[in-house]
Amino acid sequence: MTMPQPDAPCECPRIVLASPNLSRRMGGEALKALSVFLGYRELGFDVTQVTHARVRGELTAYGIDSGVVYVKDGPLQRGLDRYRLHWLLGLVDSWLLHRAVQREVDRVQPWIVHFTAPIAPSGISFPIRGAPVVIGPLNGSILHPPTLMFRESWTKRLGAMLTRPVQLSSRVLFRGKLQARLFVSGGERTARTLELGGCRRDRMVTVINSGVDPRLRDHRRIVHQSQNWNFVFLGRLVRYKACDLVIRALARVPQARLEVIGDGPESRRLRELALRQGVSSRLVFKPYSTDREALFAHLRQFRGFLFPTLAEASGTVIQEAMMLGLPAVCVDWGGPQMLLDAQTGILIPPESEEAIVKGLANAMTRLARDPDFAETLSIKARHKAETVGYDWPSVLRSWIALYDRLFEESGSTRRFATFLAMRTGGDILSSILSNLG
Repeated sequence: MTMPQPDAPCECPRIVLASPNLSRRMGGEALKALSVFLGYRELGFDVTQVTHARVRGELTAYGIDSGVVYVKDGPLQRGLDRYRLHWLLGLVDSWLLHRAVQREVDRVQPWIVHFTAPIAPSGISFPIRGAPVVIGPLNGSILHPPTLMFRESWTKRLGAMLTRPVQLSSRVLFRGKLQARLFVSGGERTARTLELGGCRRDRMVTVINSGVDPRLRDHRRIVHQSQNWNFVFLGRLVRYKACDLVIRALARVPQARLEVIGDGPESRRLRELALRQGVSSRLVFKPYSTDREALFAHLRQFRGFLFPTLAEASGTVIQEAMMLGLPAVCVDWGGPQMLLDAQTGILIPPESEEAIVKGLANAMTRLARDPDFAETLSIKARHKAETVGYDWPSVLRSWIALYDRLFEESGSTRRFATFLAMRTGGDILSSILSNLG
């Protein structure tokens, strides 16, 4: 490609982003959407973010007071929420979000529209006119392993049974995905669900699902020397994260100590389980903190990260552990299965609860007693994280390249790469997202 001269005019790329939530407190999907918004603003793009008004207070507290269009709750949404008609509320919210996006497309005439959430491949999507549309990365809609379906909620099981009829009906009722380019990170499971909805494989592009704080690249890898019996669980305290299995495993390793970092509805039940298992003296519960630098420093004391989640579609926290060089112990299922292998972590087959508890106990014992084994996992995990590019700058770089491919295919002369090269002299993403602490 012939690059323009430094003094040549270059149109600033205009992007409309859409996500129901932007937040550091509302889970990985909302944090990912916030990271993309801040990252593209840091690059100098003209970004408009469409999101729900419920996050206005948090964004204002972060100093974000421009470039955001809020979709407000009305009497209809409040009524649907009051009567717990959440499926209908989701449909109304999606329609209102898409309507607001269409207004922004008509107003600013963006280069591209990107729906960064929701990530579920069965989610509702309406057509947008006037700009190329990207949706994703699509993931989600993951169930528990077959041997552990008894732990799954009845609503998720019902939803799984309805996936096929819902997707078939979406071919007629909700055609937004049929017209968009789809970023897919959930592998074959996600691709098959999208095909049920009428989406073509040639409109799907495999991408990295999410990124981690770029400051992790500057953190020294954790070096594992001598014995270390300290372990950590980090995540929302919800049933599918299976922290209860970690506590049961702790009871089988009397030398080990565990710190559970997180908040959620399972907190009380987990504390009661720790009392029954007789491990309360070796177990500390700590609330989650948004001070990422302090958290990364705190994690350096541990020998391993225990995260036997049973229905994790992606696993950003695993990417963070890999970048730090903290060996991860996970169940061989879903997102962890796609991120880890035998060289970069420990994967436990999901044969039964007992098998997972035993696998966690064995992993704790080996990691604690064998620093050479832990060090090997640490080195290889960090190498993979850096090589694949798990930090947000690398992830956004890959997405931007795919935007430009869309323009090439359509014959458009617009290029994000041209703008970025002129703006930064070629070092296009080395310092973005430094404000995501």
